[in-house]
Order: sequence, then C-alpha cells, then structure tokens
Amino acid sequence: MREHVTDYFFYRWRYIVGYSLLIATIATVLLVAFFFVPGELRQGEMDAAVKSVSLSYQYMTPAMVVDLPYHVLQRMTIDLLGFSTLTIKLPSLILGMLTAVGFFFLVKLWFRSNVAIFATLLAATSTQFIFMSQDGTPTIMYTFLAVWLLLAGTMVTRQKIFGTLWKVLVCVFTATLLYSPLGVYLVIAILTTMIFHPHIRYVVRRLQPTKVGIAIVLGLAAITPLLYASAIDSNVGLIILGIPTTDILLKQNIMTVIQDIFGFSVESSSYYLRPFYSLGAFLLIAVGTYKLLTQNYTARSYIIFAWGLLLLPFIVMIPSHVHALYVIFSLLIALGIATLIADWYKLFPRNPYARVVGLLPLTIVVVGIMVSGVMRYMNNYQYNGTVLRNYSKDLVLLKNELRSHANATKIKLIVAEGERPFYAAAAKYDTRFTVTTNDLNKDGTVIITRAVHPSVTRTTDPYRIITNSRAEDADRFYVYK
Repeated sequence: MREHVTDYFFYRWRYIVGYSLLIATIATVLLVAFFFVPGELRQGEMDAAVKSVSLSYQYMTPAMVVDLPYHVLQRMTIDLLGFSTLTIKLPSLILGMLTAVGFFFLVKLWFRSNVAIFATLLAATSTQFIFMSQDGTPTIMYTFLAVWLLLAGTMVTRQKIFGTLWKVLVCVFTATLLYSPLGVYLVIAILTTMIFHPHIRYVVRRLQPTKVGIAIVLGLAAITPLLYASAIDSNVGLIILGIPTTDILLKQNIMTVIQDIFGFSVESSSYYLRPFYSLGAFLLIAVGTYKLLTQNYTARSYIIFAWGLLLLPFIVMIPSHVHALYVIFSLLIALGIATLIADWYKLFPRNPYARVVGLLPLTIVVVGIMVSGVMRYMNNYQYNGTVLRNYSKDLVLLKNELRSHANATKIKLIVAEGERPFYAAAAKYDTRFTVTTNDLNKDGTVIITRAVHPSVTRTTDPYRIITNSRAEDADRFYVYK
C-alpha cells in the first residue's frame, strides 16, 4: 500500500511536538532568567517594591493609583513570602507566563496553530519579553493586559460558549488596563474598530443593551479610584495618558527610540538591551507590516494600525514607554510568518510533501532567531558591565549576612537617606535588624552600607567587608561588632 505524508509519525504528532517544545522552551528560558540572569535588582524594581509595601487603606496618595493592580499583586506576594529579590520579581514571572499563554491562543485565533507555535516561540524568547518577565516593575502588566484584552475581545466575536464570561473579562481587562500608562490607547483602538469595521460593528449591535449598560456601569465603578486621583492630582492623568510633565527633548527622544528599536550597532547604555529584536525578527516584522498595509480590511489590521498610530507620538515624547510596542511587534511577527507559510502553500496547493518540506527552512530560521535572542540576553546580563552597573545584589548580600548573625540580639543597618525607603521596607518584613541613618547607638552589631560609610566615624576596624564581584564599587557593606 502506498504511504501518504499523513502516515508519518512526525506529521501526525506535529502539534503535540510543537506544543511540548513551546511549553518547555518558555518555561526553561523564563525560569533561568528569573533565578540566575541577572538575578539582581535595578533601581526601578526597588522603587516599585517600596511603592507596593507603602500601599495602605488608611493612607493613599493619588500617585499610588498609577499601576495599582500590579502593586497590589506584588504586595500580596511580599506579604505571603517575605521581602526578597524573589518576591519582588515573582509577580512579573507569573504575568510573563500568562502573557505567553494568552499570546499563543490569540495568534491561534487570528491565524493558525502552526503560526501560533512559531510566533509564540519568537515572541517569548525575545530579549524584551525575557527582560519584562523577570523585571519587578509594572512593565509586564501592560503587556499581559493588552494580550488578554485582545484575546477576550476576539472570543466575544467568535465564541458562543461561555460568551458571558468573555464579555465580563473584557470589562475587567479594560478597566484594569486603564490604570497602566498608555493603556487607554488600546481601548481607543478597539473602540475605533468597533465603530468603523463592518463585522465588529455588526457583532456589537447584536449585544443586548442591558448587558452592555451593566458592563459600562461596572467599568466606571472599577476606574473610580483612578478618576478620583486624577481629579485631585492632574499629574496622575498626565502619567496615565503618557504626557510628559517636563520639557520634551524631541530630537534626543527620536534618536533614543530609533536606537532602542533599530540600534544593531549601538552599545546598550542602560538596563535595556539594544535593539529589542534581532535582524531576522525585524525581517519578519517588515513582512508583517507590508501585509498589514496591503490587507487592511481585517479587524486585526484595524486594531494594530490604530493602536500603533496612537502610541507612536507618546513614545517619542517619553522613550521609556517603548515597551508598549512589544505586542504590536509580536503580532507583526506572527503576520509575517503567516504570510510566508501562505505564500509557500500557494506554490504547492496539491503537493503535501512540498508543503511539509517547506516548513523545514522556516523552522530553522525560527530556531536560529530564538537561540540567538536567548543567548544574547544571557550573555549581556551576565558579562556586559555597561548593563550590569544598573543592577544591585545588595539585598541578597544583606540577607546572607543576617543569617550569619543568628545569635545576635541587636543588628542595626546604617544607610544613606536615599537608601532608607528600600531598606525600611525590607526591615518591615524582617525583624532581625533595624534601619537608621545615623550612628548614635554603638551597641550590638552594626552594618553600614557603602554609600554612607565614608561619612561614619568608627574607632575600630570593620569585622568584615561584604563585597560583590560583579559591582563596580565592590565594597557593599561594612560590618562592625
């Protein structure tokens, strides 16, 4: 009997193999990056942790409302597991994994399963995504909410089973996204699509007015704290809208954005790696962009185009918001992959062998881009001094030192005024030490940070100097007994 391509083991199990590879790759990359690379904290993460610990029902400043959902999640992990590098970063890891899952199902709905596997592998192994998933700041929350809002909105238009659930989730994700800077522009892009795209407009008209009214009321109730904070402090509204409160250096900002996105030969001068994507990924983005402009009648084209058009001016005004383009770039990569596969299938519409063989070069390209992205991230966050100078391992070093003083009755940590909020937050969850900015009391064990040590007069030599081989100023703490 003649064999067919569908009889081959690999062909019959191709999706199982693909899903397994997808899950294993994403889990391995994120866990390794989370625990080992860089395994330290930057100033933005410290500030986010301080803000999360400062949350209180009795006392809330208007500024605390910005990115409130993420800080609530981070506060919960810190309250449950204590104050550490792990708990500061853990919410981002959880949201990162959920983002990858949501992106896979979104692309699967918009395109096909094989496109979803390839696109998710590339999106989840890009340096930008790995960074966001281990960075203990609200950056990943915007990406997570954007992906899941698009997924929930798509399910509303296509899924009849659990339709009410998806409608509720659309309201929840929309309201939550509005707490993130620039989140409102995705909502505007979706509303624009609802008005101008014929099919989406038809679906919206079929929704029951009562349920739509209830959803609007619940949504307004959910963003009441945000509206109230914006009314009290106008800067809150400006931050949410992405409008800078300082002078705009237009030429410098444009150059920064260009270097962040296209700077293949530019050295990374901050905690970000430049560029966000490799050259191979950008070629797929270019193909996807071309397809987006030529196939502009689909609902996804409406949303991506409107969203990108709305975001671009605000990213130029505040280049640090460039991470907001991640989902758009990832969807363009998916569109580029779908275009290449579709064009190859057009060449061999009836030949199953040619269709299968055509996936091999694409698989090699995807694996190459994926491996190069992961290795680039790992190498830079382990050996690039320009990047690593933005990170600190001081909290881990302090925790290790405290464990060596298990029998000490009193440990005092002397810090500079600028360091006090972070270490005071740590001391709130660790009763083994207290934090002060002076050296009035000489009794007990005294640990002095590097920043304040030159200004502290001691009559004895330090008992121990705690160092960090990866820091430019390696002497981090001075211990006195």
